[in-house]
Amino acid sequence: MCAALYTKASNGGNPDCPLRHTLDDRWLQDLPAPLKSLVVAPVSFEVAQDYELQADHTHGRDAAHQPCFSEFRFVLTQLRSDDDEVFYEQPVYAESLTSWRLLDERWLICRTTVARFEEAGIESSFSVSDAMPR
Repeated sequence: MCAALYTKASNGGNPDCPLRHTLDDRWLQDLPAPLKSLVVAPVSFEVAQDYELQADHTHGRDAAHQPCFSEFRFVLTQLRSDDDEVFYEQPVYAESLTSWRLLDERWLICRTTVARFEEAGIESSFSVSDAMPR
């Protein structure tokens, strides 16, 4: 039986990355517990943040520098006013697409959307693909 080998490592791609300590555990947060032993664990991460939108993309790579984790997150906001003088941004839609490479080289994909923030309308779905989502 195969198992994922995981050694905690800081962000090997960028040791000055401010997210390096949180990424060690964040890549596991949406992964169902029974599947944790079926995925390839990343040893380094690359984080790209969008400067115009509330969005980021994280790539995880294994010891052979092959992609084994990918996460894309974004939040759409809308200007609101509470008294017609003060405007603020309020989230109206958010989506994340998280994927893990399985030991058999397929990809497990989790798509999560939040379309109704006031009601905490969160929907998640899992699928399996032969290729990494782009």
